[in-house]
Amino acid sequence: MRRVLSNPTLDPKLASALYINNNEHPLATTSEAPLAPVALNDENDKSWNHLYGAIIDGLGVSPQNFQLIYPFTTWDWPITPNGYTSAAQWDFCSMVPQFSATGAYTSAGTAFNDAYGSMLNIVSAATSDPKLAAQIEQARNMLQLASNNYDTIYAQSRLAYLKETGSANNPVYTEWLGSMGGRSWKAQLDSAWINVQAQQAVYNQLLSETTTPGLKDAQSRLNNTDYYTQFQDPSLSSFPKVPAYSLAMDATTWLQKVQSGTGGSAGTIGFSNSQSDYDYTKTWAGGSASVGNFFWSVNVGGSWERIDEFSSDSSLKVVVSFQAWDQISIQAERWYNGAFVSAIKNGPFIRGYSPYGDASAKAVWGPAGIMSVQKVGMIVCYKPSFAITVSSSSFKSFSEKWNVSAGLRIGPFSFSGGGGSSSSGWTANAATSTFTGSSTSEAALIMGLNINLINPAS
Repeated sequence: MRRVLSNPTLDPKLASALYINNNEHPLATTSEAPLAPVALNDENDKSWNHLYGAIIDGLGVSPQNFQLIYPFTTWDWPITPNGYTSAAQWDFCSMVPQFSATGAYTSAGTAFNDAYGSMLNIVSAATSDPKLAAQIEQARNMLQLASNNYDTIYAQSRLAYLKETGSANNPVYTEWLGSMGGRSWKAQLDSAWINVQAQQAVYNQLLSETTTPGLKDAQSRLNNTDYYTQFQDPSLSSFPKVPAYSLAMDATTWLQKVQSGTGGSAGTIGFSNSQSDYDYTKTWAGGSASVGNFFWSVNVGGSWERIDEFSSDSSLKVVVSFQAWDQISIQAERWYNGAFVSAIKNGPFIRGYSPYGDASAKAVWGPAGIMSVQKVGMIVCYKPSFAITVSSSSFKSFSEKWNVSAGLRIGPFSFSGGGGSSSSGWTANAATSTFTGSSTSEAALIMGLNINLINPAS
């Protein structure tokens, strides 16, 4: 099944509706609709900005490829038999990152393999035969019509998914399609996809007679199911295979290494509300979109709510330490021909497209392009702990919620336990106005990505 908004001219009313409110903030879907960098005039955005800089300084990751992500995402994907992948792992590894230094992850985003396929379909197919050229143009138009129909249904299904589940990726979009709420959408998508596949087959057959270097091979590899994987999830057994992505290490093996002292590295980061803002122009994205999740929140009575005292307290200082953290690589399998993508940087592309876009042509590469960024790794951590020092007034104001809290969130870090639990080891020191605690979860957490810019402008 394809998972793409392959038509760059999607109805703007439908596209704009894909920004769903989350705690009264917009959650961007993917880089298909990048948001302009914002001035850091919001306390929430400032906190995310300070954390980004703290990770760069404290862990030594590079702003040239690091993206801080939200919402909270655990790395607890099961080990699967060869040839199979869990839906949660596939959705995470395949989704195109938002074009932003700090970005949203949504499992209902655009898959990288589909962005790649869309790019291949607008590469100009060279031929000296006018009859063949006309046939190719007709086949491409029929493929685009089929894709437009699929894309519209897909976008509508994403709206239904986000309306039903919210923006926490629970369950992930692919799992939802196999549920009662998503099955009707899957049926519509299956029907539309059959037509797309039929039109793609006609188009690819005509390409076999053209001479654009590497194009036939790239299309052949993309459609070679030997490079695909099957979903392991029982409810998704009827789903077709999808292009495969691999991880350098699974979560179970990584945790075993960490717990035996042979994996990961201990790490500590820290920042204060009074420090200078990190300069996002130094990052690979050149800026950051406004963040759609509260940076500081507490779980009281089963509901998460913003901690206003922390956001506005100029005295606040926070230190987060990890028992272990690491970088795990993500790789697209052989269906992806990266060498061809590099070779085709300057085209040729069909009329209406240019490498970086202009007044008369849509962009192929760059922030608003068909292909923009690719996940090539993820930043994970285990057993984070925290120490938050605030003003005496903030300490007094927050203490009541702290005493009954079931959890705390600091940006992408979620701490289970609670200030009111004597067994959790969380403490509140009135003498120093400091709250301390550590996560009791045994699952690893994904806090960021390593990304690769696809054919950046020189």
